[in-house]
Amino acid sequence: MKPSITYLLPLSFIFTNLAQATEQTTTADSGYHDHNTEVIVVTGTRTPKLLSNSPVSVTVISQKEVELLTSGTIAQTLNYLPGVVVVRNQKDGYNIQMQGFSGDNVLVLLNGQPLISPTGSAVDLDQINAQDIVQIEVIKGAASVMYGSSAMGGVINILTKQPDENQAKLSYEIGSYVGNTIADDELVHQVRLNSTFVTQGWANQLNLLFKSTPGFDYDDDHNSTPVGSLDKTFVNLATRGILFQLNTEIKYQYLDEKKDKNTGIIAGQMTNQTYISDVNQHQLDFHLGKDVFDKKSHTVANTSWHMNARLMQHNETSGKSGSLRDAEIGLYELNGQYVWSPAKTLELVSGGVIHQDTLEQIKQEGGTEEVPYTTKESVEAFTQANWKYQNHQFLLGIRAQNDSDFGNHSAVRASGMVNFPLEGKTLQWRYGIGQGYRVPTLKERFYKFDHSALGYKVYGNPDLAPEESVSLNSTINYQQDFDTFNLTGEINLHYTQADNLIDLFKDSEQSELEDLDISVYGNIDEATISGVDLTAALEFNQFSAQLNYSYLDAQDQDGERLQSRPYHQVKGNLAYNHATLDLDAVLYFVYQNNEMVPESQYPNGSLNNEWVTVDFKVSQNISEHFSWRFGVENIFDVHRSATVDSEQVFDARPTSSRYVYVGLSYQL
Repeated sequence: MKPSITYLLPLSFIFTNLAQATEQTTTADSGYHDHNTEVIVVTGTRTPKLLSNSPVSVTVISQKEVELLTSGTIAQTLNYLPGVVVVRNQKDGYNIQMQGFSGDNVLVLLNGQPLISPTGSAVDLDQINAQDIVQIEVIKGAASVMYGSSAMGGVINILTKQPDENQAKLSYEIGSYVGNTIADDELVHQVRLNSTFVTQGWANQLNLLFKSTPGFDYDDDHNSTPVGSLDKTFVNLATRGILFQLNTEIKYQYLDEKKDKNTGIIAGQMTNQTYISDVNQHQLDFHLGKDVFDKKSHTVANTSWHMNARLMQHNETSGKSGSLRDAEIGLYELNGQYVWSPAKTLELVSGGVIHQDTLEQIKQEGGTEEVPYTTKESVEAFTQANWKYQNHQFLLGIRAQNDSDFGNHSAVRASGMVNFPLEGKTLQWRYGIGQGYRVPTLKERFYKFDHSALGYKVYGNPDLAPEESVSLNSTINYQQDFDTFNLTGEINLHYTQADNLIDLFKDSEQSELEDLDISVYGNIDEATISGVDLTAALEFNQFSAQLNYSYLDAQDQDGERLQSRPYHQVKGNLAYNHATLDLDAVLYFVYQNNEMVPESQYPNGSLNNEWVTVDFKVSQNISEHFSWRFGVENIFDVHRSATVDSEQVFDARPTSSRYVYVGLSYQL
């Protein structure tokens, strides 16, 4: 193991955690949002704002919705969002797309701190713990000015509760992939423990989650399974309190993930060949700040600051049995933010980031060094001004970055909001135009994914150029309260012109030679992405309903459509709440159709280019101490055909299965 940036480590202990303590202290009480309760959001401006007063459009998933939609990781929760495409990747993880951008261009935050996957690539949503979430905030569209290189396509900010009293909660869940189980290993087990112990003004937390999943298959021949077994363990430790009159927090997070999937019979033998992935990830966070927020006036104090430091070590062993690779990946970051409000109508936010990624990859057999120890450093600075004038708000920001491999980059963005004063109604228009940029990650440049056991290889490209974009967004929100129900609607238009967009390209010649799906990272010279998101919602006393439609057109400079981006997506849900019984239920569906079908990859055309899945979930608090939940995911068992690869036909349906679960929780 090579030494990491030693100059950053002592600084991290001295200048600890200046990121989003404000988020942590101001959103914890917001809870389930409705039209009668103002929700506080922080992601749009990096400071707390009422949702109705944010100059940037923010979509919010409430605590109750998160608890109802999932009890494990957040992949299922985000699939509930309009305009968001959640896809299972080839390694059985989950990635996201928003407004035509892949997960590499969508930044995921936890309490305002980046959850940049090691090597800067797309975060696996299945590696993000869904425990203690108070709300999830989503910005669609370019946010590079506020959040840096990884936010060209948007931001997802996961905000967690900060308990200040003793409590403990134990949960157990059991489930089954009905109809697609693997013999002798049919049940999914999940155990969670959430606890807080307060002593001498310090809140100490311990959160544990363990999940054992056997995988599933579509036939009785389990020599090759679409999804293999998965054992996942999360350990989260945290302590927070006041030290020298400063908000102080130290957090440690540990992830252990083991995957094992049969990929076929070894030629001439009776034993299975398997794909193995073993991940161990350690993360240490420090926070120090002076964050003062007035909940009555919903304003930040004249001077508010915080600092953060993060150290992450990600070790991964993966590959087919007999041909494994060890990857050691490091992430080290120090960031800070200062808020100054010289007047009631003006708020200034400035900050900076020091960041380093490290990567080394070794093939176990023979100890071959496939990727020598490699580092990438960057230094960033940003500032933005939020000015209010009567029914108008303006937000102007600029960010500059110096990257060790790609030099200097900058981005400018201007946003605004107009409140139209209408009696008994709310009408708001939010708009924005801004630049985005993203430098190629170490993964895209150097990483080698030799997953022959899964039928594919992916190679990095050291000659990649940085991505650049100019994006426009326009969002109109409408709300009206009637005697018996509330009506809300939203129209979002977006347009992006991108240069050097990074994507995977199939190497047809090499694929035919090796009889594998071989892809190489490359740049798309120019790409145009445009679309519209429409949302309508009705809320009654106990029932609520929502319908969303998204249209997306993404083309390169030759007019060819970009892959894995459906033209049409429709999402809808019907929710029920019974206050007396303390019961919540939701029935929702996702429909997608018309992806681009690459002829070179699928010479026999398309088997299926549209699909719909339906889920049902219910939860109830039956006493002060006990609660239960039940759910059926993918009720009609819609999934990708098991023979599409051998038949070389395209199938847009997800690699999925009907899944039924029941869970019970006990609160001390």
